[in-house]
Amino acid sequence: MRIVFLFLAVLGCPMKAMVQTSTNALVTTSRMSLWNCKFADGNYYSVSLGAIDSVSQHEYLLDGALRVVEVTVATRGSTQARFYVLEKPTTDTGGIPGQSLADGLGRVADEIASRAPGSLRNVTNSVVKKFPDTSHAKIIEYRVSDRETLGKLFDHLLKRWQGRSADDTFEVTN
Repeated sequence: MRIVFLFLAVLGCPMKAMVQTSTNALVTTSRMSLWNCKFADGNYYSVSLGAIDSVSQHEYLLDGALRVVEVTVATRGSTQARFYVLEKPTTDTGGIPGQSLADGLGRVADEIASRAPGSLRNVTNSVVKKFPDTSHAKIIEYRVSDRETLGKLFDHLLKRWQGRSADDTFEVTN
């Protein structure tokens, strides 16, 4: 029976195998092959676990003005996914060019909030690109509202990719 199943699996037969997970839940292999990220605003990302080459979480200063905390999913295909949070640097950057932009971020956010309180979430969680400077071809980008949510997203993705979780979908609720 094992030889027949292995032969059918290699040929790509649509037959679904049942796998016992560490939580004693049965999961089909077709569901085990994906990682999904669902956003409250309707955005959605799905990737085959077998296509992922690497996952990473890192942070850097962008033009000395913004701290970017980023989770990156690199795949064998031609696309890469980035999930990130933008923050004002918590320490003095020593007058690096762009520092005045960082200093003004709080004032701009307050002004947006006072003019359009109902749309603040949509404005602050939107990916902003300036063509052609930020025309990241073949990069799928999602902006997340806070570092804690991004950390949970990374933990979920890493556990899923390493085969330590049967839960295939992470939901970003804010």
